[in-house]
Amino acid sequence: MSVPVAPAFATDAAASGQTTALEQNQKTATELDENLETNVTLSFPGKREAEPADVVFVLDKSGASAQKDIYNQAKSFLEEVKTKAQVDGLDIKVGVVLFNRVGNIQQPLTDVVTGYDSILTAMNSSLHSGTNMDAGLLAAKSMLDADAAVKAENKHVILISDGATYLYCKSGDYTKPYTRSFGSVEGGKNFMGGVWEWQSREYHTNNAWKKFSDGSNFIFSQAMTSPEKLGEYLAYYRDQYENSEKNWAQYDYEYTASAAAFGTSNPIPVDVTAPCNIDVAFWSTDDTFQSMVNAGYDMNVYYKNAADFDGQVFLQYLTRNSNGSKLDTDFNKLRAKLIDKIAAGSTVEDFIGNNFDFVNDASKISLNVAGEDLAPEKIDETTYGFGKRADGTYRFTLKYTAGENEKLVFTLNEAAVPAKPVVLTYSEVLVNKPTEAGTHSLKVNESATLHPVDGYGNEGTASDFPVPTVTYTVAAPEQKPEEPTKPADAKKPVKTDKKGNLPKTGDSALAATVAFLALGSAVCATGIHLNRRRS
Repeated sequence: MSVPVAPAFATDAAASGQTTALEQNQKTATELDENLETNVTLSFPGKREAEPADVVFVLDKSGASAQKDIYNQAKSFLEEVKTKAQVDGLDIKVGVVLFNRVGNIQQPLTDVVTGYDSILTAMNSSLHSGTNMDAGLLAAKSMLDADAAVKAENKHVILISDGATYLYCKSGDYTKPYTRSFGSVEGGKNFMGGVWEWQSREYHTNNAWKKFSDGSNFIFSQAMTSPEKLGEYLAYYRDQYENSEKNWAQYDYEYTASAAAFGTSNPIPVDVTAPCNIDVAFWSTDDTFQSMVNAGYDMNVYYKNAADFDGQVFLQYLTRNSNGSKLDTDFNKLRAKLIDKIAAGSTVEDFIGNNFDFVNDASKISLNVAGEDLAPEKIDETTYGFGKRADGTYRFTLKYTAGENEKLVFTLNEAAVPAKPVVLTYSEVLVNKPTEAGTHSLKVNESATLHPVDGYGNEGTASDFPVPTVTYTVAAPEQKPEEPTKPADAKKPVKTDKKGNLPKTGDSALAATVAFLALGSAVCATGIHLNRRRS
């Protein structure tokens, strides 16, 4: 017989006390009783099934992009995540990347509860000198790629920027920035590879040389009026950079402190077909961003800053494949996905199988949620509700389906967390009893699966419960003792009665024996008579 196993809980020290959380989904079964019934218990969600998550802030802290409102929202969001993780037993790590000329990992991925102060300090830090969004994303990607314990869909990026970037990286190295420059332009300014390089080309060439599909001039300022135009614009200049016989790519140079101060000795010839540094920076950043989208990472982009450079359209262009070219304005969506991993709408589907039947009896069904017992109420012949609300709805429901595919469907109408697990207990009776002698191990169900839905309505990864077994013994039939074997009959002497007479019997063999003896006597008598005659 199987013995029920106590749920495995983890105890984590927290600032305000101890938080006990279920480690993983469990399913157990008690021994069969005299009625051949077993009590089955499902306990969930475990920390493993609630699934660990990573969050990386990628912050543009250069110049005016350090706009206070969105950063204050971000810090409030961080505090809420820390509190929920602590109270609910969630496994969430947070990292911080700041980008200027390079990507700076200010805080590696750190448990949000124990490392909260360090994370907040990193978010409050500041950097100057250059803007390289590509480097910031590459640094974040390196952190997320390295954490193999977290699924891609549970890796979240929070990019906050004014959308300006004029530096870029090569070969994924976020520690080395590059740029390009038109240098000193007659009647213009040497922008030293900075954000305004596009002006040298636009202000000193014929703007009517090529048109967008709407008839406007094919120039940077027009491209920045819509994500669609920007995409068309970048595709053209990328082709020039990679394929033109003029070898426009040769004018890249490393953006060192000296280069930032004095410019380049290899300037780009001023030409309408020459890609400028912001063009290369845009498509390099986009390449990295889309690679993170394709990896399955959740990309969140925020812009709430009217800086001297308006890069909002570029940020919208980045999100074309992940958020329909829409930028995030608050943290509600991310909060729902991150904190409520197993929310209302999540279900447990339990297929019972052929060996057992569900005991459809309210007295043999119980539910405990976060230590509170919720008595079942019969809604109809096959449905039970738990925790009735004022509006007549239930916090949880259990639906039974009989027949060949007998199953239970348990539905959550509120979120569940590892520190406040749901424990459902019900009874099954053995109906398909083995007949062959011996001890049989019987599965109490075929399968049980948690189908999670997060607070934003996204379906998560389904997770299976273990399948417990019970034993049933069929005794061998009792064997009757064997009768002793009789030895073969030996030839027995003929018995006579007390007077010496032969027994009177109708046995023909005995009669033949008597006749033979009589014949022998006669022969002997004859022999004697003959001898006498001869003598």
